[in-house]
Amino acid sequence: MHRLSRREWTAAALALGLSGLSGCAAMRRNAASIDLRPCSDEYAYTEDGWRLGVRRYRPARPDPGKLPVVLCHGLGLNATFWTITDDHLPSQLAAAGYEVFLFDLRASGENARLGSCDRFNRFLRETPFRERGESSWTLDDVVRYDMPTMLDHVERQTGHRQVNWVGHSLGGMVMFPFQQLSKEPYRIANFVGMGSTIIQATTPQKPMLAANNGIQTLSRVASPGRLGRPLTFFRMPGMDKVDRFYYTAENVEPRTVSRFYGYTLEDPGPAALRQFAPYLRHGHLLSADDRIDYAEHLPEVVVPTLMVAGESDLISDVPSTRMTYERLGSPDKTLLIFGEGQGSLGRYGHCDLVWSKHAPVEIFPAVIQWLDARQPGPAPSPQATPSPQVAEAPSEGSPAGQ
Repeated sequence: MHRLSRREWTAAALALGLSGLSGCAAMRRNAASIDLRPCSDEYAYTEDGWRLGVRRYRPARPDPGKLPVVLCHGLGLNATFWTITDDHLPSQLAAAGYEVFLFDLRASGENARLGSCDRFNRFLRETPFRERGESSWTLDDVVRYDMPTMLDHVERQTGHRQVNWVGHSLGGMVMFPFQQLSKEPYRIANFVGMGSTIIQATTPQKPMLAANNGIQTLSRVASPGRLGRPLTFFRMPGMDKVDRFYYTAENVEPRTVSRFYGYTLEDPGPAALRQFAPYLRHGHLLSADDRIDYAEHLPEVVVPTLMVAGESDLISDVPSTRMTYERLGSPDKTLLIFGEGQGSLGRYGHCDLVWSKHAPVEIFPAVIQWLDARQPGPAPSPQATPSPQVAEAPSEGSPAGQ
């Protein structure tokens, strides 16, 4: 059994001592850069009573032929996931003429379930302790409530009924159940899933199951996300074993890692973790009540899809991504794999697909190029398009008019 050294004990004590201070919501709310703050440009409200914060990145030169882009982050994170690097994907999308919407999923950022606990939970967010009444949500709730709420919000703001949806990890996984369960799947014009699979090629995933169980246990007494925030200031011994599930160290700048722990890390939610446990044991993502095997319905998913995988991803590995991709029913689907074996500049892990120092020149342009090829283009002006009546009327002297 490994005994902690005096230095390790000191680091652990310092982490606990700082957890309340660094865990406070005020630190994020008052961040120097808006890219590091919780989404608060606008708010959308779900039918089941959650307030969702939204941030917009408006293009300097909007392209009227391009649909808005919604970016959705993964489990245990918030929307700053997309913006803790300098040359980030939202800025590149906006530069390409897209209007971009980021939003914090329920129980992340400063979102809250409205009601009697809201004020008390605001206080708890300044401490290492969990909020009350905000732990029972599942992936299915995100599909049923958060996604339609965001689609309606974007439509109200832009007039567009359809969007391009770009999701990382859980933010992409939710698209597969949405396409199967929604009455309006057509509202997703194009889908990009980055590190998003709903099949595990190898089971059981013992390291991730152990992590899942550990976080659930910790969640009974404290907020795992806020307890982790002192890591923005220093690294504790043994953290490399945890970090490798998130990213490949040499592919990500140290400042990005610091911002991740300080501004992006959130509580996964015990009910969501319980829903993921069978997936990690048996390999197929199921509904929270175990009645629907979402993987079995992949042939019903026909939206144009780009799947992006990292060669060194330990959470959504390449074999799992291929299995998910091959079962998709979409006639327009593309798989891109990034890593040294593919000639890429770096070894791409799970979050590296967005955080890597090479992503702005390797991954983001590929995603934007794929989206550009599938946009509807500008609507023709009334002057350039004959009315249906004129188009259907035979011209004088034509065979139909003789």
